[in-house]
Amino acid sequence: MYLAKFIVYFSILIWLLPPFRQLKGGYFLYFLILGYSDPLALFLGWIFQLNVEYIQLITAFLLTISILFYNNNLNLKWIAALLLLLMLSVWKVGVDKRYFYFIIFHIIIYLQILIPSIKEFYLKQRINIYFTVLLIYELTTILKFVAVAYNYFPGIYLFYISVVFELVIGIFFIFYNLQNSPLIKLPARLTEDK
Repeated sequence: MYLAKFIVYFSILIWLLPPFRQLKGGYFLYFLILGYSDPLALFLGWIFQLNVEYIQLITAFLLTISILFYNNNLNLKWIAALLLLLMLSVWKVGVDKRYFYFIIFHIIIYLQILIPSIKEFYLKQRINIYFTVLLIYELTTILKFVAVAYNYFPGIYLFYISVVFELVIGIFFIFYNLQNSPLIKLPARLTEDK
C-alpha cells in the first residue's frame, strides 16, 4: 500500500512540471489546471474537509473549457451546456453515478484533441506525437473512470496501473510541447495526379 501511495504522490509531483514547458508552445491552461488540480484538491479536502470529487468535477469542467478555448470552439452554447452538466453532476446525482459525468467531460476533451490531430494528419500528412500522447492520456483517464464507475473488480488495480502510465506521459510533457513535438511524416499519397 505504501508503494501505491508513493506512486500517486510522485505522479502528482511530476505533473506540477509540464505547465512550464507548455507555457510558450502548447495547451498551457490545460496543463496548468491538470497539474495543479490534484494538489489543490488534496489541500482543500484536507483543510476544509471538502469532498475531493466536487473539486475534480470542477477541474474536469475547467479542462473542457480550456480545450475548447484552444480549439477556438468556445462559445456561449458550449459554456451553458457544460455548466448545466456540472450543476447536474453536483446537485442531482449520488456519488456512485458521478463518475458518469467525469467520463462525459473527458470524452468531450478527447474529441476536441482528436480534431486537430486528424486535421494535421489529413492536411499535412504527418502524425504529431504530442497529440497522440495527449489522446492516449485522455483515453487512459476515461478508462480509469469507467473502471471505477462500474466497480469493476480490478478497477483499483487499473487505477494504479494507469497512474504509472500517466506518470510516464507526464514526463513526456515535461520535455515536449506542441512546437517541439516529434513528428512522423507519412509518404506522399500514391494516388496523387502527376
